[in-house]
Order: sequence, then structure tokens, then C-alpha cells
Amino acid sequence: MIPRQNTRPAPIKRQQGTVLIVSLIMLLVLTLIGVSGMKTSTMEEKMTRNLHDRNLAFQAAEAALRAAEQNIQDNIIATNIFDADGSDGLYDRSDMRIWENIGWTANDSLEYSGFDSSYKVSSPPRYVIQHLSTTMDAADALNQGNYGQGTGAGKIETFLITARGTGGSDNTVVILQSTWGKRL
Repeated sequence: MIPRQNTRPAPIKRQQGTVLIVSLIMLLVLTLIGVSGMKTSTMEEKMTRNLHDRNLAFQAAEAALRAAEQNIQDNIIATNIFDADGSDGLYDRSDMRIWENIGWTANDSLEYSGFDSSYKVSSPPRYVIQHLSTTMDAADALNQGNYGQGTGAGKIETFLITARGTGGSDNTVVILQSTWGKRL
């Protein structure tokens, strides 16, 4: 008889769980990349919205500027230049930075109501007209040979137009200025 050997089966190696740990770390890295991508996308969307809002404000101010130039051309005559008290949006040159000191309300500026309402600006664009100076016609100095029409001698009234436009919110403000001359 052969003696029986007591053979024990080889011990089973226990799994250490490294695959689970590695996969959790990979999942964490992918989550961080996804969250970072979402934050970047959200930031870009805010930047685009702000750019659109500023563009609306710029377009509103530009429209008010052109309306003020037309107002000068059509309505301002020599008699109403020197009684500029600000009540009609017309100022004299005593305060050169008038746009910083007014409230942009109906009491101290003119509203441009012709701006397209589909643009959804928070408040209608407004403007002020400031009389700067009266000068002799400088164009006559260039007409030395007296070509073309006559000398056209006269005075040129110079105005500073300041227009204020807002975007979709009152926090977005664009102020534009233009100098305009009118021969009287």
C-alpha cells in the first residue's frame, strides 16, 4: 500500500482590486474633463451674449447720432442756438462734458423714437446737442479760383452731438460722439 499523502490544494490568490481602483481614477479624470468643458462652454455663451448686448447698444447709439444730425439739419436755426438751456436737449459750450452730468431723461435729452422695436433694447436711445462755435466758412478759403458756385459766404455753426444707447439691459451702455457743422 502506498501511503497516502496529504496534498493540500494550492491556496487561491485573493484579488487585490487594482482594476477597480484604476477604473475609478479614469472615471474621475473623465468627469473633470467633462465639467471643465461645460464651464468653458458656459463662459463662451456668456461672452457671446454680452457681445450681442453691446452690439445692440452700439446700434442704438449710432441711430440716435444720425437722428441728431438730421435734427440739426432740419430744425436748428440761428435764433435757437443761443438760448440753449438744456430743456430741449440743446446745450451751449459752457459745460464741455455735459454728457457726464445729465441723467439722460426726458428733462435733459432728446429721445430717438425711430429705433426698431424688434431689437429689444432696455430703453430708447437718447441724444444731446451742444453748440460749440460759430466760424466763418472755411470752404471759401479753398475756393481760390472761385470755381463752381459762388463763394457761399456765411457762418458755420459747429455742434457736438452725444448719443447714448443701451442694450438688452441698462447695464450695457454705449456713448458715441460726433461733430457736425451747419451753414447758416
